[in-house]
Amino acid sequence: MARRSLQVFDQYRYGARSVLIPGDQFRATGGPVYITASGEKIPVGDHGLFVFRRYCVRGAAKWIEAYRADGGTAILWVGQSSRSPTVPNLRRVPYRVTGKIRNAKPKLRQRRFKEPYDV
Repeated sequence: MARRSLQVFDQYRYGARSVLIPGDQFRATGGPVYITASGEKIPVGDHGLFVFRRYCVRGAAKWIEAYRADGGTAILWVGQSSRSPTVPNLRRVPYRVTGKIRNAKPKLRQRRFKEPYDV
């Protein structure tokens, strides 16, 4: 069996005009789901705010390495949905990047009334 080499990228395109680069903050939803014997789906993924580090590809496996905004490391699966090769009843559902957190523009403060001059 041929070994597939790991490819590491410093950017991840998640939309037609949207790209993540290292240091960008973003939100993600989705993630792996555990299916019980009764058919109930239990989400076991990480959600919330992340800081992008890098995007990795090895064959058909694709994932994002990121930091949680509140601390810790997270590996976010973004490849095709599949069964986990190690954990039975675990479905690897890809994470969806819902948007990059942009820096807020400072609001210009406008005066409504002229202040009277001191005499």
